[in-house]
Amino acid sequence: MLYINDHIETLDWEAHLPELPEDRREKCLRIKHDTGRRQCVAAWLLLREALLTEFGLTDVPDVAIAAYGKPYFPNRPDLHFSLSHCTNAVACAVDARPVGVDIERVRPFKDTLAAYVLNEQELAHVRQAPNPALAFTILWTKKESLLKLTGDGLRRDLKELLMNAPNHFQTLVDPDLQYVCTCCGDGGDLEVRNGC
Repeated sequence: MLYINDHIETLDWEAHLPELPEDRREKCLRIKHDTGRRQCVAAWLLLREALLTEFGLTDVPDVAIAAYGKPYFPNRPDLHFSLSHCTNAVACAVDARPVGVDIERVRPFKDTLAAYVLNEQELAHVRQAPNPALAFTILWTKKESLLKLTGDGLRRDLKELLMNAPNHFQTLVDPDLQYVCTCCGDGGDLEVRNGC
């Protein structure tokens, strides 16, 4: 299940701060800008909402961080989640199987960046697309969501990452082209819910 909040600019992060566990509050307060603080709080609120709605949990289990930065619930190995944010939205995916999510703002296309992270076939596809910026963002969110699913971080060869990937990707493009969100998992239809 995928939850998205694309109205974070109106979130009163200070009002919700007491609802966060101490370590998340501290993380939020270390962020220098209000946008980052809103993203931090909004992601936690989405996770809490998703766990309540999908699994009936009234509290978010303790979170630990794996070797390469993947968060997980050490006391609930049956539950998996992934969080992501961009300037104008946050996303949270929860599942009983490993899951990864990435949400990115659609930015102007930069051929040098694309050539650095895309293989020749992907690069040709993006360059020929009617909207290269959108085509690049879709591919990038697929790569990021796969890395978040596996927990490998950016240690793998990005150009070859999607070749023969056995995982299932579902991508949501905001109708106003403000963001692209891709969820990576073991399959199944992606249901999207607008979060808090």
